Amino acid sequence: MNDLLKHLSIVAGLILIGGGAGYGVYQLQTLRGGKTVIADEQPQAGMEVSFDEMVRAIHQPAPSYEGSSIAGSYLSGQFAQHYHDWKTAGRYMDYILKKEPDNPALLKRAMVLAIGAGDYDRAMTFAHNIIENYESTNALSLMFLTAEAFRKQDYNAAATYIQTMPEGGLSAFIMPMLYSWSSASLGHYDVDDLQDNSIHLYHAILVSDFMDKKDNIKSMLKQALTLGELSPEDVERIADIYAHIGETKSAAALYEQAMRIESENETLLKKKEAAEKGESPEMFVRVETPAQGLGEAFYDMARLLSHDFSDESARVFARLALFLNPEDTHSRLLLADIAARNERYADAIALYKGIEPKDSDFLKARRSAADLLYEQGRSDDAIAELQLLVNDFNDLESLIQIGNIHRINENFKDAIKNYNMAINTLINTLGEVSEDYWYLYYVRGMALEQDGQWDKAEADLKAALNFQPDHPYVLNYLGYAWADQGNNLDKALKMIESAVTLRPNDGYITDSLGWVYYRMGRYKDAVPHLERAVELMPYDPTINDHLGDAYWKVGRTIEAEFQWIRAKNHSENEELILAIEQKLLEGLNDLKTVKQARSERNKSATEMQ
Repeated sequence: MNDLLKHLSIVAGLILIGGGAGYGVYQLQTLRGGKTVIADEQPQAGMEVSFDEMVRAIHQPAPSYEGSSIAGSYLSGQFAQHYHDWKTAGRYMDYILKKEPDNPALLKRAMVLAIGAGDYDRAMTFAHNIIENYESTNALSLMFLTAEAFRKQDYNAAATYIQTMPEGGLSAFIMPMLYSWSSASLGHYDVDDLQDNSIHLYHAILVSDFMDKKDNIKSMLKQALTLGELSPEDVERIADIYAHIGETKSAAALYEQAMRIESENETLLKKKEAAEKGESPEMFVRVETPAQGLGEAFYDMARLLSHDFSDESARVFARLALFLNPEDTHSRLLLADIAARNERYADAIALYKGIEPKDSDFLKARRSAADLLYEQGRSDDAIAELQLLVNDFNDLESLIQIGNIHRINENFKDAIKNYNMAINTLINTLGEVSEDYWYLYYVRGMALEQDGQWDKAEADLKAALNFQPDHPYVLNYLGYAWADQGNNLDKALKMIESAVTLRPNDGYITDSLGWVYYRMGRYKDAVPHLERAVELMPYDPTINDHLGDAYWKVGRTIEAEFQWIRAKNHSENEELILAIEQKLLEGLNDLKTVKQARSERNKSATEMQ
């Protein structure tokens, strides 16, 4: 799989940087007479537009765009695309094309932008123009025309386009899949070239299933499992096919394997439970048309490129997949994930909300939309979105997510209320809190401790520890809470030492260890651990304050004052600032120390699941 990703990284470069495919980032050239153009080839010496000229061009008012404003529009378009605003990038490209309508480099770039924005009609116009007038073997244009021919069921035309594609470069990885699906569309079974990797082999199985060549599928499935380095999604898809052909025991074992990595995946759990009952999960979508099969091939390209963080190229192939399969949820979710990863939150939310309730990924998509609303500071909107899922679908995960938002926002009573409802739901349904939901005791324990209900908090944290006796964050939280109260100090020390061993580079846990030594009066032992914590988290005000206190206790008063000043300068907490100001005036004396440095990780239940 690593070699495969390496190859696809080259493909990504060809799509968006240029190279053999001939589209992407191009050179700005100034010709005699001051005209600025964009071209594929390298400019001659002395013909490049200077960077300063380009920047000046960007700031020209729109009505005065002439000459070098092409450079300004080009750079503005590049900037927009860099921030994944492909529609805006396309508008800048439209302006440039009005000035340079016959420039093949611009046409190819405009086609990429149009596909990526989902503007298929414009992209198709560009593709026909490129093939018919400028470059008859342009790979992406031919792929898009092939997709159009598949949609129209003009399979002979599609075969002609595929035969015209150049070998190597962009075509190298996807060509065997195009060829096999093209052959299938014409009634011929040919999967000989789909044997080298898990993706090709998966499509060999899909083609075999489509062509009713069932006898070949079992051997291909076994071969796929020997290829190694399979992703959880690859394992899940192989399991789906085993279930589809009635091999439910093999399917259940593979779902179990995938869940070792994605333990919280609800879809996997449902499939596993169905397979264990001898049922065939109704999750495998049989390819019914060649267009659907080709769309799956484009989706697989997009998925692999996305895993390699080649997001722009992944976007193009995901859009090609949707062109062939407009109802393809996987491609829509992939586009949403790419948009979210690049902070295009409005685009991502719209894509997540486009998933229909009938789809198995509906709840997951809506929760993801709520996550992004929260990321934008829209907590009330996020909670409202999640509450709809609780009300309409009895969604336990959304109930927990509401609790998490309240806890992070320090609305601890509301957090406790939602965690209580989640725990009661599990007890009423299953008779207990299952191991999959052990973290509910941890997050409720944190909320209870913050709300001043220590006895209940301690019980929850102990319950979480019973489920996960070696979990570093649970060990740290309970151990620190004991130490901060002066209770169970020896036990607290052992727990936090274990946590540090498990997470040696976590500044918050390292701070906890130093602070336990401090609370035990072992100030010299505390100093090196607190120094290490500051090294790991140099701008955390509480950790700097702790180190200042320890320095004061060992007589290093000047260094103590320096750390307190650092803590004050980096803090927005009024209670902490006032305490530090008093220490700077009077020294440490018997002032009450500040609360624990809270790990940002402890604010989210994600790592607990």
